[in-house]
Amino acid sequence: DYRNDFIELFNRGANPVNLTGWTVQYASATGSNWDTTPLSGILQPGQYYLIQQGQGSGGTTNLPTPDATGGIAINATSGKVALVSNNTPPTSATPAIAAPIVDLVGYGTATHSLGDPAPGIGNTTALARNNTGCANTNNNAADFTGQSPAPRNRATPQNSCTTPPPPPPPPNNTPPTPTALRFVPLTPCRLMETRALYNFEGRTGAFGPPALNAAETRTLTLPASNVCAIPTTARAYVVNVTVLPSTAVDFVTLWPAGDPRPDFWTIRSPDGQAVANSAIVKANASGAINVFASDRTDLLIDISGYYTDSVNPAQPGLAYYPLTPCRVIETRAPYRSPAGPFGPPALTAGETRKFRIPATPYCSVPVASAYSVTITVVPPAPLAFLTAWPDGVAQPGVSSINSFAGRVLANSVIVPAASDGSINVYAYNNSDLIVDINGYFAPDDGQRGLFYYPVTQCRANDSRTTGAGIYPDESSRSIAVPSSAGCSGIPTTAQAYAVNVTAIPDGNPMPFLTAWPTGSPRPGASILNAFQGQTVTNSAIVPTGANGTIDVYAYRRTNVVVEISGYFGR
Repeated sequence: DYRNDFIELFNRGANPVNLTGWTVQYASATGSNWDTTPLSGILQPGQYYLIQQGQGSGGTTNLPTPDATGGIAINATSGKVALVSNNTPPTSATPAIAAPIVDLVGYGTATHSLGDPAPGIGNTTALARNNTGCANTNNNAADFTGQSPAPRNRATPQNSCTTPPPPPPPPNNTPPTPTALRFVPLTPCRLMETRALYNFEGRTGAFGPPALNAAETRTLTLPASNVCAIPTTARAYVVNVTVLPSTAVDFVTLWPAGDPRPDFWTIRSPDGQAVANSAIVKANASGAINVFASDRTDLLIDISGYYTDSVNPAQPGLAYYPLTPCRVIETRAPYRSPAGPFGPPALTAGETRKFRIPATPYCSVPVASAYSVTITVVPPAPLAFLTAWPDGVAQPGVSSINSFAGRVLANSVIVPAASDGSINVYAYNNSDLIVDINGYFAPDDGQRGLFYYPVTQCRANDSRTTGAGIYPDESSRSIAVPSSAGCSGIPTTAQAYAVNVTAIPDGNPMPFLTAWPTGSPRPGASILNAFQGQTVTNSAIVPTGANGTIDVYAYRRTNVVVEISGYFGR
């Protein structure tokens, strides 16, 4: 029926086989002269491989497209066929069936075979391995029988010889109960300092110099710090991350060690400026986090607290109480008068100013152990750093925000406070100061206090790729985080989010952006500024509206990316 003789291979194993450099070889029943046909390509498990050989005097049908072609005239009644892992013919009529010979079939009156020879066949019959190629008792007589020709090539559907595994058990669609975490404030401490010149406290290992190289991932096991006292019971960390690049840094990401790196930006500096951003970073079981830098940069990481599920009566941890965002401090005279403890004048170089937050006449804020605030600096010239810390303790060697280029910049931080709710703020250079508050931390009252639930960091909305596109001037949008494709698993009962917001105005000045609970009036507060049109990332704790939705407002045209690292609820 078929015009050409053929040889068919079959991979009955579980792994791919690279046939490149291999050959099939044929010899007569008693002969020692072997004709060869070279092979190539990958033979997948369960896949067939068709080798076309010499054309006979009869037959009317072409073979299916062959995977390899030779010109061997194969005797129908008797002969030997070997699969060899090189291209060297054997020199014997009865070669040892061992490497480089992978397999051998003798048939008819062949004087050499694997076990007994398979039966001879005729010109219109094929000698085929039983069970569609899967039979293998190492005896040619038992494994092969004469059958009607049905040549198969690599395009033929694959045929598995392995017993399929049992079906998996039905999925457990009940999500694990998340663990509620409470906040424990710490006196701010510089955890990581990669600049050798400023590593006064002698940080060692991953916490110290040198700078991070491009595409480097560094693992920090925070309880192993030789400078900051961090307990092994910490489950997430409240940190402030500052990049000090010499050139552009696309992004830096912090995430739990051992997990895949998420599509998430902790901080960005595409224009190569020194910038800071805070983050709540989940720890792995050993208290470790990873730090990845897309480009070479020095890096500072300061810690001001942690979240824990540990029950410690001496330090029970604090719950979060959201507030409608409100401007507590505004030192710019055109925007607040008269001068006073929460208004003008600006901070002068080297000044430390004390603010008793509950005493502000502009917002209703109780005495608390820590405050969640956005600090904005408006310096007339470069500002090396500004630091906020609890009153009553020595100024720590940390920074809350930097503006080396003299730009208006914002950073959201959690600032521990003294027992009366007082904090101190120090400015290294002259600067106006704006502080907006969105909540506070205090002991749980059993009703309103919220606990923190970290999630796998996720992107809830990216105006570059989803939704209505770029934000026009003076526009706002509602973002339903629980129903976003990128953040599945966040409940609609979430009452606040740990949010990372990136504005990408592409060079267009964007004075401010703010976020607030859907259904509430837009507050007179901001969470980031990009007056130079630069890409800016800032984090914040943003209370939610109905069904876990938040609103985002951009004063000027910009793309906006909203990311989530956790939520607050009861």
